[in-house]
Amino acid sequence: MIAGWEYRSIPPQTCAVVKGWSICYNDRGLRPHAPASFVMALKRGETLHHRYRIESVLGQGGMGAVYKAYDATLKVEVAVKENLFTTEEFARQFYQEATILANLRHPNLPRVTDHFVIRGQGQYLAMDFIQGKDLRERIEGDGLISEGEAIPWFMEVADALAYLHSRKPYSILHRDIKPGNIKIQPDGRAVLVDFGLAKVDDKSESTTTGAKAMTPGFSPPEQYGTGRTDARTDIYSLGATMYACLTGAIPEDSLERAMGREELTPLRQRNPRVSAALARAIEKALAVRPDERYHSMVEFAAALGSAAQASKPTQVRDYPYLDRTARVLNLDRTVRAPITSGFGDLPTRLPFEQKKPPRWPQVAIPLAVVAIIAILALPGLLEGAGLASSERTSQPSGTQESSNSPEATSPPAGLPAPSPTSALPSTTPLPTVNPSIALTPQPTPIGGGIGQIAFASDRSGLPQIYLINIDGTDLNPLTSMPDGACQPSWGPDGLSLVFTSPCPDSAETYSGAGLWILDMTNLQPQPLLTTPGGDYDPAWSPEGERIAFTSERLGRPQVHVMTIDNGQVENVSGIFAREVQPIWSPQGTALVFVSYRNGGAQVWLMSDGGGNEQRFARGESPDTHPAWSHDGQLVVFQRSLSGVPRLIGARFDDLGIPDFRVCQQSPYSSHPMVDPDFSPDDRWLVFETWPDGVNHDIAIMTTTCANVTILDSDPALDFDPAWRPLPSP
Repeated sequence: MIAGWEYRSIPPQTCAVVKGWSICYNDRGLRPHAPASFVMALKRGETLHHRYRIESVLGQGGMGAVYKAYDATLKVEVAVKENLFTTEEFARQFYQEATILANLRHPNLPRVTDHFVIRGQGQYLAMDFIQGKDLRERIEGDGLISEGEAIPWFMEVADALAYLHSRKPYSILHRDIKPGNIKIQPDGRAVLVDFGLAKVDDKSESTTTGAKAMTPGFSPPEQYGTGRTDARTDIYSLGATMYACLTGAIPEDSLERAMGREELTPLRQRNPRVSAALARAIEKALAVRPDERYHSMVEFAAALGSAAQASKPTQVRDYPYLDRTARVLNLDRTVRAPITSGFGDLPTRLPFEQKKPPRWPQVAIPLAVVAIIAILALPGLLEGAGLASSERTSQPSGTQESSNSPEATSPPAGLPAPSPTSALPSTTPLPTVNPSIALTPQPTPIGGGIGQIAFASDRSGLPQIYLINIDGTDLNPLTSMPDGACQPSWGPDGLSLVFTSPCPDSAETYSGAGLWILDMTNLQPQPLLTTPGGDYDPAWSPEGERIAFTSERLGRPQVHVMTIDNGQVENVSGIFAREVQPIWSPQGTALVFVSYRNGGAQVWLMSDGGGNEQRFARGESPDTHPAWSHDGQLVVFQRSLSGVPRLIGARFDDLGIPDFRVCQQSPYSSHPMVDPDFSPDDRWLVFETWPDGVNHDIAIMTTTCANVTILDSDPALDFDPAWRPLPSP
C-alpha cells in the first residue's frame, strides 16, 4: 500500500488490445505484455543522437522510457521520451504525438524541441524538462491536497485542456489525465504532461487516430471499448484526478460502475472538509454516462470557479483560453425571444388538452373567490417589479407605491402566511414530526394556494421533507424516514403528497427507492407500491386519480403511470430509452418529460397514456426538470449555460420554439436556478439556488424575476421544492 492512496483489485478480465498488443491491469494500473527486449533502458552518461546526455530515468514502461537528459546544443535540461515499438503503426502514433506537441503553445503544456529516429533502436522526442513533483508524488509525500491549493492548479489544467479542445481544424484530446501526469513547478504552476494517448478528434471520421489504452479509476467507460471519446472523456479523467487528490483514494473504476458492480463513494464521505459545491462539480464530471457530465471543459471550469469563490483559494490567476473558448463557442449566448414583461399575453390553445372532469369540482369555487379577492385587494402584488435584495431574509422588503402599471409596484413589507402552531424542529438524527401543522389557508396568500412550500433538506442528517411558509416562517418537518425522503409532489387537494424514499442525497436517480403517500392530517407515511424496482420522480395528476413516476423495474428508467384506486401500473414510454421526470398537463391529458433517446437530455411531450410523442424545445445543452404552468400556457425547464444552470421558458402552443431565458436581464441573472415549480396562480416560481456557490437554498420570485427571496438561510442542502395548492374544504 502506498501512503495516502487506496487501491482496489481490478478484475483479471479487464484487458484491452493496443494495436495488436495485450494490455491488462494490476492494482497499480497498466501492465503491458511485451517482449523483455522492448524495455531496455539507456544508461546514465550515454549520449543519444550526438546531443543528449542521459542523466536519469524518469519513468519506464513496456513501450519505452522517459529520461532526464542534458541538451549539449541548447545547454538546457530536457526530457527525452523513447518509443521502442518500431512497427510502422507505432512509429506513426509516436510521430503524431511529436507533431501535436510541436504545434502547441500554452504555459501549462510542455514544448517539444526535437524529434528523431535511430534506425533499429527507436524513436525519440525531446521536450521541456518540467521541474517539480507530480501530484501523485505530492500526495504520497505530503498527504491530501487542500481545496484552496488544488483549485488553481486544476483551473490551469482545465485552461490547457480547453486550449487543446479548441484547436483547429481538429480538437485534441489528452485521454491520459491522472495525478502522475500533472507536475507542479517550483513557482506553483501546474503543467499537464505525457501526450502518449493524445488523439486528434476528427468528427467527420468514424474512427480517429491515437493509441488505445486507459488507466483504471481515471478513464471513463467509453475509453475501454469501441465507444467514441470526446471532450467529456477528458472531463471525466480530470474529475477523477481531482477526486484522488482531495481524498487520497482512486475513484471506483468506471467500467465496474457501468456494469453495476460498484458505486462511486461520495467525495465528502471520504473527505468532509471538501466543500459541497466542489464535491458536486467533481461527482457530476464522474458520471458514467457522457451526457450526464459537463459537456465542455468551459462548463466544468465554470463550476470549479464557482466553488473557488466560495473556498477562497490562496492563488488567483487568469485562465485566458477558458474565457476565449467560451466566447468562440458563444456558450453564454442569450436565447431567443426574451420576454421581460411577464407571461400574461401567452396563447391558450393546447393541442394535447382534452377536458376531463375534475375529481374535486368543489375546489373551483373557493379558488375563484380567492383569485377575485387577490385581484381586487392586491393589484400589482404578484408581479411587482421592485427588485428586493438577494440577501437571505425571513421576508421580502420594499414599499408599495401607486402606479397604473404593475411593473412599477413594489411588494409589501410582509407576506401573509398560516399562523405558526408548532416549534421549529431540534437538530436530531431524525426530525420530530408534529402532526398539528396548520392547514387553514389564509386570505390572498402570495402565489395563491395556502402559501406554503414543501421541500427536501439534509439539515437533520439524511434528507427529509419539510414545510415552510412563503415568508420563511413556521418551518416544520413532515417526515422522519430512516433512509431519507425527497421529491415531494402535492395532491391536487393539498391534503396529501407523494414522495420518494430511500433518499440518501440530492440525485437524478434513486435506484431501489419506492413511492410513499403522506396524509397531512396525520403525517403517517404509507408505501404506495410494494413491487421493488427503483421508483422516483413522482407527479400527482390534476384530477387526483393517477401518479406518474420514473421506474427502473424494466432495467432502464422509464415513465410509468399508476392508477391509485386499483394500483394498476402502465409503462407509457414509447421506446426503450432512458426517460425520466414526468410532469402532468393542467387537464391531465398529456405529460412533459425528459428523454435521452437522442443521446442528451431533451424535453418531450406525449399523451397521458403514451404515444403522440413530440420533442419540446431545441436546446443544444441538456434540458431537464420541466414544470408546466397551471393555465397550460408555459413550460419552464432547466438548462446549463456556460456551466451554470439557468431557467428557460417556452410557450406550449409553439412546442418550445423559440424559447427564452428567465431572469435574463435582472440583477439575479448570474444566479444558478434549478428545479422550478409554479405557484397555484402561475405568477410566481419556487426553485433551488446557490448564489454564493455553496449554500443550496429554496427561493421564490415573480415570473418577471422581481422580488427574489430566499426562504431560509440554513447551511444545509435544500432541494426539490413543491408549492402547495389550496386544500379543498
